[in-house]
Amino acid sequence: MPPRTARTPTLEALLPPILANLQSDPPNAYSAHQKALTTTARLVHAGHGALAVEILFAVARELLKLGEAGSGVELGVRMIEIMGQIGTPVDDKSKASVTQLLALTPPSGNWRKKLADAAVKWSAAGGCPTGDPSLHQYLGELYYKDRLFVPAEHHLLASGKRDAATLLAELLFEWSEKGKQDPGPYAVKGTLPFLAQSPPNVLPAAAFLQRFLSLLQSPASAASSIFLGSAPGPTPTDAYVELTTSPTLNFLQLALATVERAPAPGVSGVQARGTDGGVARDWQQLLARYRRIAGSDGVLANPDVNEALEHISASVFLIPQRNTGQNDLLQNLMGSLFGGGSGGGLPGLGAR
Repeated sequence: MPPRTARTPTLEALLPPILANLQSDPPNAYSAHQKALTTTARLVHAGHGALAVEILFAVARELLKLGEAGSGVELGVRMIEIMGQIGTPVDDKSKASVTQLLALTPPSGNWRKKLADAAVKWSAAGGCPTGDPSLHQYLGELYYKDRLFVPAEHHLLASGKRDAATLLAELLFEWSEKGKQDPGPYAVKGTLPFLAQSPPNVLPAAAFLQRFLSLLQSPASAASSIFLGSAPGPTPTDAYVELTTSPTLNFLQLALATVERAPAPGVSGVQARGTDGGVARDWQQLLARYRRIAGSDGVLANPDVNEALEHISASVFLIPQRNTGQNDLLQNLMGSLFGGGSGGGLPGLGAR
């Protein structure tokens, strides 16, 4: 008698017995969870990783719908781990599976963060070391919808997309209690992290400032009276600047315009400065002027804001600096301006 040929495992054969545990009264979430793990472990060992991903997704989704966040997230994380092991492309289809599970995960506790961290780590294989920009934007939108400003802000900044920056402006405007709090630190928070990247990410910085200033000027804003009118930018090619009574807002607009004129990557510091100091001289003069205006207790005097500005001086304008410890620069900037809070606007800085 010839040996029996092993049948190829299928979703239709393997999934229904697992889901049957969730259709009983009451649902047996533990059995479904355990059976999903053991079944998919065998599949991965036998080289059927893609099928294991399908099963884990389907069972995790049903568990999350039943409110079984712990079990659902554990299966979701395992699904993402296998996707990484088998080289699942970071594309719209694979991200849709991940975002479906994220949307079903409750915001309370650490379950969503656990799933989000695994998803971002997996998506880094798609070409962006900090994680897929669209996935970060989705997470930012999800957290913002739940009024969780701190994680929303983190992911919107990490996205680096213009749409994400526009939403970040709306978030920070709301966080400032629609302008009742000093808008300066919030504007710094949405601008400098983009400009401090290498190379500087000018487009989202510009999108953020444009939207944030527009919101501050709106009838719903408590800060609409700070606007004094428009003035031409530093050079004929620069956009108009919205003059305000806030030195910080004025500085950020001029800083953005100056960064846009920075030397192209690959140009040496000597070439960039030329015989008259070039745009680096303009940047140094801008810093000196607004540090003087802001004073010793202004936003621009904050040590971590100052560190970010010195980093921009070195990396963008090629001005030699002392070692600024820039590895933690952006995290320090976030913490110093907002104190790590999660509520409605807690800048530890005065109205500058």
